[in-house]
Amino acid sequence: MKKLLLVIGLFVSGSAMAQKVDLDRFYFDVKYQSLPKENVPFEKRTYGVHVITGGPVTNYLSDATIYDKINLPGWKKIEGGEPTVGIDFTLQDFVYRGSIEKSETVSNKDKDGKVLSTTTYYWIEARYTTSGFARIKGPITLPKEEVKKEEVKPVNKFLVNAVINKPAAQPANENEFSFSRDIIYNSQKRSSNTVLTEFNNNKDAIYTQNLREFVDGSISTVLNRIRTTYGFPEIKTQDILWILDAKNDEGKTQTEAIEAVKEIFKGMKADEPTDQLATNLQPLVEYFESLKTKYTSDDKPGRKMRYSAYFNLAKIYLYLDQPDKTIKEAEALIINDYDPKDGKRLIEEANNLKDLFAKTGFTSRHNISLK
Repeated sequence: MKKLLLVIGLFVSGSAMAQKVDLDRFYFDVKYQSLPKENVPFEKRTYGVHVITGGPVTNYLSDATIYDKINLPGWKKIEGGEPTVGIDFTLQDFVYRGSIEKSETVSNKDKDGKVLSTTTYYWIEARYTTSGFARIKGPITLPKEEVKKEEVKPVNKFLVNAVINKPAAQPANENEFSFSRDIIYNSQKRSSNTVLTEFNNNKDAIYTQNLREFVDGSISTVLNRIRTTYGFPEIKTQDILWILDAKNDEGKTQTEAIEAVKEIFKGMKADEPTDQLATNLQPLVEYFESLKTKYTSDDKPGRKMRYSAYFNLAKIYLYLDQPDKTIKEAEALIINDYDPKDGKRLIEEANNLKDLFAKTGFTSRHNISLK
């Protein structure tokens, strides 16, 4: 919504008061958690990490460094015992397998297809082999569509009395990742046949770069999986409220109120409940509520003032994890008929939050971390 500016006669408590009404964006900071797919009871949120590296991987990052990098927000890392989530991480080797020089010839043709010139480009293709894996063990709730029914097969009369050793079924709570593969590196293409010399001069640096990308990428893969499934990573962002920019008493009061909102939200922590935050915001909620009845005119100025009240309350309730209250304010914003599309967006955000709570079983995006 662009900056709103108009000169109007604003009616306050039945009396006309001419002034400039200007709604400006006011930014404030919020912090909350990205909720995991698995809702593990608070007291069971413990995890353990076992790291093994070998060869050049160890020279880049030690076992201890990788151990520290693999962390699960909101959970307690323990050594020994039986953690709820166990992470085995192994990177065994990173080997240079050789390189070959490649070339291609490109023809420049005119509109009739006649070849005017040809250029040969050269480059080096190098191959590296990686070796490693990760295993994550922890509670997993399979979605209903992934639960496969056991197929009933006709009994083979020749196998009725046969003793057959069947491989053990893999448990549903085990995730394995293989990091063993070939990595192909291609140098830049050159029109002069100097690529082999250039590659040999930079071979060690190229090797190190690919090694780092392999190790860092493997760690990121594991972090992404455990945090998406179990963790509570913090999200920091900014959002807006609408404030009346005016020199009169109402403008001064709104400036003071919005500054208070900003200051209170500075104290928001992702891993702390919002109860105290809600208490601190209550006088501000009451102030924004009062604007709904203070400005009752159906003209554009009146609707504009009520719009800011509905919008600001909806945003506050959204970040207090009270989506039903957000929806109530957003619906009133739509009925108020000043920029109703904002109300629709707020309802969508609130419903998304309700769906998230229903899917995960959580009721807040501010859950205490297990220390």
